[in-house]
Amino acid sequence: MNFSIGCDHAGPAYKTAIIEHLKERGFSVKNCGTDGTESVDYPDFAHKVANDVSSKDADLGILICGSANGVAMTANKHSEVRAAIAWNSEIAELAKKHNNANVICIPARYVSEQEAIDLVNSFVNATFEGGRHAKRVGKIACGVLALLLCIPSSFSAQSQTRSSNIQTTKASDNYIQECEPPKGFGASEYGQMMDSMNLKNHLSILASDEFEGRETGTRGAEMAALYLENYYSKLGYKPYDGKSYTQEVPMLNSQILSGTMDVAGEELSMVEGFLLYPGINEVSMKNVPMVFAGYGATKSERYDDYANINVKGKCVVVLQGDPRNTDPEAKSSSTKKREKAEALGASALVIVMPNSDYDTFKGRMKFYMMRKSTTLNRSKEGEGASIPTFFIREDAADVWFASVKKIKKIKRKAEKKDNVFTGELVCKFSYDLDVNRTEFAGKNILAYLPGTDPNLEDEVVVITSHYDHIGIVDGEINNGADDDGSGTVAVMEIARIYMEAYKNGDGPRRSALFMNVIGEEKGLLGSEWYSDHPVFPLENTVANLNIDMIGRVDEAHANEDNYIYLIGSDKLSSELHQISETANNSFTNISLDYTFNAPDDPNRFYYRSDHYNFAKHNIPVIFYFSGVHEDYHAPGDDVEKIMFTKTTNVARLVFHTAWELLNRDEKIAVDKVNDFTD
Repeated sequence: MNFSIGCDHAGPAYKTAIIEHLKERGFSVKNCGTDGTESVDYPDFAHKVANDVSSKDADLGILICGSANGVAMTANKHSEVRAAIAWNSEIAELAKKHNNANVICIPARYVSEQEAIDLVNSFVNATFEGGRHAKRVGKIACGVLALLLCIPSSFSAQSQTRSSNIQTTKASDNYIQECEPPKGFGASEYGQMMDSMNLKNHLSILASDEFEGRETGTRGAEMAALYLENYYSKLGYKPYDGKSYTQEVPMLNSQILSGTMDVAGEELSMVEGFLLYPGINEVSMKNVPMVFAGYGATKSERYDDYANINVKGKCVVVLQGDPRNTDPEAKSSSTKKREKAEALGASALVIVMPNSDYDTFKGRMKFYMMRKSTTLNRSKEGEGASIPTFFIREDAADVWFASVKKIKKIKRKAEKKDNVFTGELVCKFSYDLDVNRTEFAGKNILAYLPGTDPNLEDEVVVITSHYDHIGIVDGEINNGADDDGSGTVAVMEIARIYMEAYKNGDGPRRSALFMNVIGEEKGLLGSEWYSDHPVFPLENTVANLNIDMIGRVDEAHANEDNYIYLIGSDKLSSELHQISETANNSFTNISLDYTFNAPDDPNRFYYRSDHYNFAKHNIPVIFYFSGVHEDYHAPGDDVEKIMFTKTTNVARLVFHTAWELLNRDEKIAVDKVNDFTD
């Protein structure tokens, strides 16, 4: 096997060691320089190696410079060259096996000589697997490969520092169809620049197996974040704060391994003896006073289960449901019981369930309770979900009430007389949990375009998608092409066109923020963090246009693809709804379906995507959504099934709606009381 090797002034020692090693293995090596440490221009040597590989004079090439970015960029300018940056042996092997790289680029400032030799060995020994990878290599832009393969497999502080220096190579221009519009373009002309090929090209990368399903807290999500950062940078967006395209989101992965509860001398084990909500902050409590609060409810002047008791700092025990309340949702809601107890200062809550209900609930909760849970890594003072909340069967809790009345008698009296016994319990509450916890930082990606009107530039329209998905489940990669790869590439393409307009002197009067958030699949975490820690004041935020799953059709539209569900458009601002309707009638003619725009929607889609974290702050929103399909959260959600004409047209509708919001004289009014409530 023949090799061609070259470096700049950062790599002569590495190059010498690698040449000696390859010759010891019996390979032929051509040295393209440089051989000294005086400053030189890396392209001069990278071109030589790339020429050898491209012309088949060398089977493989090796390039070395400080970060490896420059030589990779240079090499990827050459036909038939696939140059990949590698930081370790695993990545070098992957470059050959999955991407058929023929030039490996080594960052001398970040690896030792021995590490460099090891990754060369891994690269040389690997064999291209072909198959589905061959198809993808046929599509891939060489420069994008360099981006993919420079990401470390762990999230150490060192890798975070390194990744901040990664750049997309110039060859990745192939994945953005650039246009140079003439001066004086208007909304219609810019809207027509929306290019379905750009959407497809980006999605073919973001929803590929190499991104491993983009689960929050994994390498795949970090790869996607880097891809987005480099994309916005190359378009010409500047860091929103002068430093970064990201807003770090502190997160916590936790998994409950086991647990015990001790009350009145009786020890209960987790699952069989008690259940709890995961994401719990306090893993242990000892000898906490207990108080019984009936059904833990209040209803105007009719009854108040907390009227005669002090629950501050205590474990509150309540019964499931409430026979006095005729509202089925309120009657069965543990959330409201939890929120009420915490608002009054309780330290913990235990909900006592009928034995049969507990057994049914256990079947649903066991997996949910013991799986890995991802939450925001912060204290949650004043929020209803933060106090430890447990569930126990009636027969196990009866001993707690030995000093008062049996639970069945308490319930019978409540049903007959509309009031319920409440008071102190003589026993103490203790529990211990074995929880595995890992802290990490997720990233919201922000591309900010400043407004051109000094009187309006402080106002901002936010256009969002989430770039995370559910990752690898039972050994299968869930690529999330529709959820929410489709929304993410739509935001990317809308951002491209707005930057074209800006460069052409047609930038929007108000500012635009294109934001791809993390952690939606874990509970809208990235958008929750942004709305609680806004980069731009919420009072200056005009509206949020949120795009989530727009590339497929649901069962209700099996024979119709030119539609989109709109949710929330008329709930806070009548003007926003009218602007949306006008934009559609003028430019896109999509069938707008408002089926899910109803408070009684049993799917509760209004609460299930990132727009909700803006709407709860009284910011007008539109949620663009095509509905669920048979591949929702399943391995079949792949690029091949995306309807790119449909996706492009929906993105065009978002573009035109945003155009009006960004350029009208007056900020839209919040003139309606939202009938969606918690």
